[in-house]
Amino acid sequence: MKLPSFRPDAADAAMLAVVLMWAANNILIKVTVDILPPLPYVVGRFVIVIALVWGWIAWRRMPARIAMTDRPLLLVAGVCGFGAYNALFTVGIQRTSAFSAALLISLGPIFTMLLARILGQDHPTTAQWLATGLAAAGVLVFVGDKLRAEGFSSAATGDLLTLVAALLFAVYSLAARPLTARYGAVVTTAWAVVIGLLAIAPWGIGPALSQSWLALPLPVWGSLVYAAAISMLIGYSLWAWAMNRSGVARTAPYLFLIPVATGIMSAAALGESFTAAKVGGAMMVLAGTTLVRVLGRRAAAPASAVNETSAPPETALARGAQ
Repeated sequence: MKLPSFRPDAADAAMLAVVLMWAANNILIKVTVDILPPLPYVVGRFVIVIALVWGWIAWRRMPARIAMTDRPLLLVAGVCGFGAYNALFTVGIQRTSAFSAALLISLGPIFTMLLARILGQDHPTTAQWLATGLAAAGVLVFVGDKLRAEGFSSAATGDLLTLVAALLFAVYSLAARPLTARYGAVVTTAWAVVIGLLAIAPWGIGPALSQSWLALPLPVWGSLVYAAAISMLIGYSLWAWAMNRSGVARTAPYLFLIPVATGIMSAAALGESFTAAKVGGAMMVLAGTTLVRVLGRRAAAPASAVNETSAPPETALARGAQ
């Protein structure tokens, strides 16, 4: 049997650009939060995103009203996917390495599968459960190496915060899916980021108001604008275009290159080193997460091939907000 040939096209180039954008954003966040504390950073980025997204909605005159029955779901999406997720991810990446944060946050699809099973929305196959076990073992190896070397240090705490963020990202994925289908990604994101800002306001507004914003160096402002405009909005637009052109099955695997690219950039730019245990654990996590997605698509393909190709990437905006 002859295997189909792979011919790269413009969609593949776009997805490689997205991988580099989002991996670079992880490095920029890691560097920036050493100067600008995590919570003011998140507040500042949210303000920029709100201005850009709502400005776009106003310019395009897009309807933005959310039905009353969908508002509780929107509240969950905003609090979990933007407020708590971004706060925990940013605090976590300050305490751990950029590679660790990118790797552990990639567990989002596995948490999504587990939550969908608990809610009765999905029925994972035996192979998917085995792949989940492989990824979980990889996390134990990866984080356990740090615990053995450093004890319950700041880096280990950062890893755990990032794991919680990945779980919250999974909650967001399930909540945002029907909202994105009904209102579109732009409107869903516009409201969710406002809710996210309000959710972290009790902890973030005070530090943000006391922050000397005008005294921040220009590279910090560049990092904020990059995270909001380049990584999130342009990155998502390229991802959505590539998905519509080539389908989810062709484009989604590129997301698993983000931890790899982050690790390479982290080693080159930040001098991060990797032990054999960390590399082995990381490979187990990436293999397990990739298999969960690949096996899930194969199981769903006979029943929903059309929907799989045309479904919106409901989690891409949250990834772009990293």
